[in-house]
Amino acid sequence: MLIHLPLFIAALLASQLLCLWIGRKSSHTSSSQEDYFLAKRTVRFFPLMMTFVATQIGGGLVLGAADEAYIYGWSVLCYPLGMALGFILLGLGVGKKLYALHLGTIAQIFEVKYHSTTLRKIASTLSMFSLFMIFVAQIVASKKFMLAIGFHNPLFFYVFWGIVILYTSLGGLKAVISTDIVQALAFIAIFLVCLGFAVCNLSIPLPAIFDHGVQLTLTHMASLQSQKLFGWICMPLLFMLIEQDMGQRCFAADSYKTVVKSTLTSAVIILLFACIPIFFGISASATHVTSLGSESILMKVVQLTSNPYCSALFACGILLIIISTADALLNAIASNLSLDFPFFHKQPLKISKMITIGIACLGIWFSCYFQNIVDVLIQSYELSISCLLIPIMMALFQKKPSPSSAIGSMVGGLVGFVLFRCVPHTLPKEFLSLLLSALGFAFGSLTSRYAILSQKSLR
Repeated sequence: MLIHLPLFIAALLASQLLCLWIGRKSSHTSSSQEDYFLAKRTVRFFPLMMTFVATQIGGGLVLGAADEAYIYGWSVLCYPLGMALGFILLGLGVGKKLYALHLGTIAQIFEVKYHSTTLRKIASTLSMFSLFMIFVAQIVASKKFMLAIGFHNPLFFYVFWGIVILYTSLGGLKAVISTDIVQALAFIAIFLVCLGFAVCNLSIPLPAIFDHGVQLTLTHMASLQSQKLFGWICMPLLFMLIEQDMGQRCFAADSYKTVVKSTLTSAVIILLFACIPIFFGISASATHVTSLGSESILMKVVQLTSNPYCSALFACGILLIIISTADALLNAIASNLSLDFPFFHKQPLKISKMITIGIACLGIWFSCYFQNIVDVLIQSYELSISCLLIPIMMALFQKKPSPSSAIGSMVGGLVGFVLFRCVPHTLPKEFLSLLLSALGFAFGSLTSRYAILSQKSLR
């Protein structure tokens, strides 16, 4: 691929060294685990909004959306729409409920509302598994992307990720939020500049590209299975409501109003930003651009419509997108482990930093053994959603949910997750698993009420 590699290396290193400096400054403000993982619960509107945006705009949204738009046109907007709807739900009710609980992790809901430390540990383990697999995916994605642009230097790769790990572990959530602001502003500016180049240099008129996107949507709408559309919209929406990195940011806000304004603004920004890679994917299809092997359609279009220097900055922007998701995931996993398990919770702050480094090193080691983990990622999403969504939502909106209802819901979701991969069905398996989880919750609730009535009758 034709990019100016020296500029790419210099820009990437400069951005990460700046983030390292920010991380070191942030490390002096944390004196406890709550400070480290929740930034003293003083995060205001702009930082919170920017970290929401940086965390949710990942490599999948950018690279994956462009590739899918090449085939399916504007219908791929369903994927960022799912994220936007998730933010809207957080802003219009779920975020308020989370903030009011004044917790440190989503899993703590199971102890506060269901009065079960065991369920809290199970929920925390499921959360960590999902987030860890997504973190590994970010590392794999960065490795593949570097290979795709013609840059393969293992030493640089490990130094690059070493810097990311260092500033994330030094400053905790405050460092993550501060670096997210820098990285988000940088990649948004880079993408807008490259979009300007593309609009000016494409070989066909802009209206023709929009029409082509509509034609792709109409042509392939029949081939788009309902299960795929359900996954595009509902998986990011539902997972956002239960994932620790989103909950952690709601807990860290300085007020509920900050959560509302940040989530609703983030929804708009993500929808608008997602139009850029989707536009590039449709443009590639309209102008008959093809990619070979591991080449990225997105990078191919940028190269054809700009110059090697702009392409180098664009490649750097894509890696910044991957990093801004990865550091949030890393901090969220460490918060689950440090705050949800008594042994780690009683340890000094230094141990939390070591936990963060250890998880990151484990993720890099895992990434050496995975090449294509899309299926594993999807299953990890589905497993958490199937088992945790119903009991978490019911805990937020019910005054006194019973522990047995949470157990029934988690068991029902797990059974559905396994069963609907073996039994033929026409409806989306995610929907069926959630239905079974809801039935499990209802059964557990009825069982609990029956037990209470039986005890009263015996008296």
